[in-house]
Amino acid sequence: MFSDGSSFLRALHRETFDLACLDWTLPDVTGLELVQRVRAGALAKTIPIILVTARNGDEDLVAGLMAGADDFISKPIREPVLTARVEALLRRVSPRHDDVLETFDEFTFDRSREVVISGSEEQPLTAKEFALALTLFRNMHRPLARSYLMEEVWGVGANVSSRTLDTHVCRLKNKLGLTPERGFNFGPVYGFGYRLERTPSPALDVASA
Repeated sequence: MFSDGSSFLRALHRETFDLACLDWTLPDVTGLELVQRVRAGALAKTIPIILVTARNGDEDLVAGLMAGADDFISKPIREPVLTARVEALLRRVSPRHDDVLETFDEFTFDRSREVVISGSEEQPLTAKEFALALTLFRNMHRPLARSYLMEEVWGVGANVSSRTLDTHVCRLKNKLGLTPERGFNFGPVYGFGYRLERTPSPALDVASA
């Protein structure tokens, strides 16, 4: 929880958040302005945002949604309603992963055996490498903080160094061939963490020329 908008904006440069619930009335900036600044940034512009306010006019609802909020809740807030709205928004932006097989472009992740299948080839990974790869592919194009990746892969409170994460990233990049030649941009986001992006590969550019 943050007491003002500036603290939240600073935190966005250190951490990855799955959802933000922002009050319209803050001591240093309006919630509307804060939503606009988040959407204009590079690190968290896709984060789901719920705007909370005592305002309930149609023009306020329109202003909040046009600024980039995904949902709008009027005060007074009832906890069951807030919980339901948060869960509904997370379901929309983060699909459930109930199937054993998950496919992203040419890669299929078999969660039962912790292997990645590309074409007719299987690439066995360690449990941590598999968890890291799946987290990155599920969040394609999204910058992920180091702390977020380490919690997702090693668990909350695990005593893991940043060097361990860097080593796993390097191994994963080599094993899966996540290089520009294969249409991937996989590397660090300075001072924050890592990002995996899909880009046109040189081979595709030549073929289409």
